[in-house]
Amino acid sequence: MRADVPHLRAPAGARGAAGAALLVLAAAVLVITFGVVATSGVYGSRLAWLLGVALPLLAVSVVLSWVARRLWTQEQRDGPSAGPQTGRQLNLVVVMTAGTLFGIPFALATMVLAGYALLFAVHGISLLF
Repeated sequence: MRADVPHLRAPAGARGAAGAALLVLAAAVLVITFGVVATSGVYGSRLAWLLGVALPLLAVSVVLSWVARRLWTQEQRDGPSAGPQTGRQLNLVVVMTAGTLFGIPFALATMVLAGYALLFAVHGISLLF
């Protein structure tokens, strides 16, 4: 490596964390696909797979991606090019995908609760008239 060219490799910890985040995300997607969506199980078993396995895997993937991003940022302070842009972009995709998949059940639950609240409010108003 020449002295005038800055190092172009990402830090080892960032590569490891990003790779682990990608594997955990893949495992979570497989669990969601085969344990929650494409299964002949009852509602309780699907919910157990979602809450007990898939959501913790997605949370771990988000945390690992966040750690990798922090390591890349710390390394960038030492030099202008702390790693390939492809790795950073892939890490951003992993963070966004895992975060989105993690938020979907909570968004659906919020929508159902808001629907019930609206139903109760309309019913309460109709009782007044």
